Amino acid sequence: MPEERRIVTILFADVTGSTELGESLDPEDVRALLGRYYAIAKEVVAAHGGTIEKFIGDAVMAVFGLPQAHGDDVLRALSAALELRDRVRAEPALGERVPVRFGVNTGEVVATRDTSGGDFLITGDAVNIAARLQQAADPWVILCSERAAHGAGAAFTFGPAAAIHAKGKRTPIRAAALVGRADVRTPERIPLVGREADLAQLELIARRTLIERRPFLVSLIAPAGTGKTRLLEEFLDRLPRLSPGATVAIAQCLPYGQRLTYWPLRAVLFRLAAIGEETELPAIRTAIHLWLTGLGTEHAEKTAELLAATVGAGESEITDRTALLGAWRAAIEAAARQSPLVLVFEDLHWSSDSLL
Repeated sequence: MPEERRIVTILFADVTGSTELGESLDPEDVRALLGRYYAIAKEVVAAHGGTIEKFIGDAVMAVFGLPQAHGDDVLRALSAALELRDRVRAEPALGERVPVRFGVNTGEVVATRDTSGGDFLITGDAVNIAARLQQAADPWVILCSERAAHGAGAAFTFGPAAAIHAKGKRTPIRAAALVGRADVRTPERIPLVGREADLAQLELIARRTLIERRPFLVSLIAPAGTGKTRLLEEFLDRLPRLSPGATVAIAQCLPYGQRLTYWPLRAVLFRLAAIGEETELPAIRTAIHLWLTGLGTEHAEKTAELLAATVGAGESEITDRTALLGAWRAAIEAAARQSPLVLVFEDLHWSSDSLL
């Protein structure tokens, strides 16, 4: 279609104080700083399934929902805004020298495909609102429209809503500042009905694993929303009766936001080695080494470096996939000798080919 209406979420990110930056730095230095900022923005937006619509001076405009719509475009946009803010802030060359402010809005636009470049050009008041919110935000603040905040549901937390008097708007815009991700609350369990045969199969496999002391692979395949995770939860609740002391490690594959090929394995490694999420990189490598040494793993130091590199905590990048596979196999086998081990990969259809 040459033109179509879409509900999209628009993210504006703009550098504040760029005029002062241009006065104090050489033009080539300013270009280098902004070039790094643009590169991070491109990487983050692409990782979350968005599209860079345009660069306007020192501002970035990204669209989530074009050319492909997802069921969670609002969540993707907010997640991208948080990651972009944190990465720019943590970048040594940028940091406080390039403070960024953000505006996020969800609304209806008309998308027209540019026949010369193949890109989408979008128009509509939703774009103007996102731009006005960005202009009204303070440095490092992500200001979201009421509709975008509502679309986020309970996944994110926001500050109090306020009325923003924006240039060119007859009525104030209701908006709130994004605070961060909300704590995940475990939903109340309801009794599982009609799945006894499936549970019996899983329990039978668990018993065979314990008796025969060899691994089994189980694949739960069914349409979305039919209860795969719920069935797994019920099985894991019953597991202590079958195998007291069994270790369970869960890797969650995500459709976006995973910068590393093997990112889901990070949760598995942290669970097995008892590493906290806030642990610094050198401490992560040390903890992995101590864990492997305690398991009696051969070549513990080399294996620890390979495992750390897999999850982005290594001192150098390792591209030898055979070596990575060998390290993970050695670590998992060592962990399974200590106690029965259940490895769970949730939403495996989102994983990369390399991870498979």
